[in-house]
Amino acid sequence: MRKLACALIGCLGVAAASAPAGAAVLIPIIPVPNSSATTVFGINDSNTIAGSFIGKDDGIERAFFGSLDGTYSTFDAGSGGTEARAINNNGYITGFSNSQNGTTADQPIFERRPNGNIENVTVNGQPLFGRAQGINNSQNKFAGTFWDSGDHEAVAFVGRRGRLLHEVRIPVVHQASDGEGINSDNVVVGGFFQPPQQGFVVQGNSILVVFYVSDTDTGTVLEGINDNGQAVGQWVDEDGAVHSFLLDIATATFTDILVPGATNVRAWNLNSAGAVTVDSDAGAFIWCARKRDCPAGGTEVAAPTHVAPAGFPR
Repeated sequence: MRKLACALIGCLGVAAASAPAGAAVLIPIIPVPNSSATTVFGINDSNTIAGSFIGKDDGIERAFFGSLDGTYSTFDAGSGGTEARAINNNGYITGFSNSQNGTTADQPIFERRPNGNIENVTVNGQPLFGRAQGINNSQNKFAGTFWDSGDHEAVAFVGRRGRLLHEVRIPVVHQASDGEGINSDNVVVGGFFQPPQQGFVVQGNSILVVFYVSDTDTGTVLEGINDNGQAVGQWVDEDGAVHSFLLDIATATFTDILVPGATNVRAWNLNSAGAVTVDSDAGAFIWCARKRDCPAGGTEVAAPTHVAPAGFPR
């Protein structure tokens, strides 16, 4: 697997990375006004965030984007709820609508352009259903998952300019796949099910299979990747609790993302500095392994723990 890692991002060795000095940092996300819940999914290198909120008066899920000081813009991409899953440095936002009333099979995927125009993603002129999540900075390509009604399965894909470009080739036997993140080198991350669910890092025809290093791990998925070879992901333990990690792909080193008081922690995306969007049952946050990687403000928490490399896959 080391050869695959070298082919994907350049060989930097497989020794354990040294622990960042000092404590980790958590920055609470300011709730969208008049909302009952706010979730943050995406962050770009200007620390502009994107996500969704539930309206306090009507219970409808809507998308938002804006700065960490709580200056937000909101929008709907369709009926039945909207989730904004990612925002890139150019101001493009990706996500899906019908988030509350539908399943993957009837959730239209959208791309919102910097001028505010919203376009549903299509293939051969027909709407594509599923979700789009990560979007890169170099070409505005986005990674996502579409529902293949013929085979009744989820399929990872890459799109651009409101169109499906190609499916993500997963060169291992699997039943279904999810595309979650893509960086400026067109490295795609996500997960596939065979079972159990396992994370993947794909570039071209090369794949790196990722499984969190724990005897209690029942499934792993990578949710985002930045332009510096870092990824974030989630894993589920035997009791069904969701945990998250920051992964240095070159060294195969996991750093646990912890939120005090939270049982379930879901990391969704990260920017080039390593600032991570996190949703948990203790609230929504930006998490950073080191204070120097973080925007201003926030609270220092316990220093992150590291899991030694164990090879990919387990």
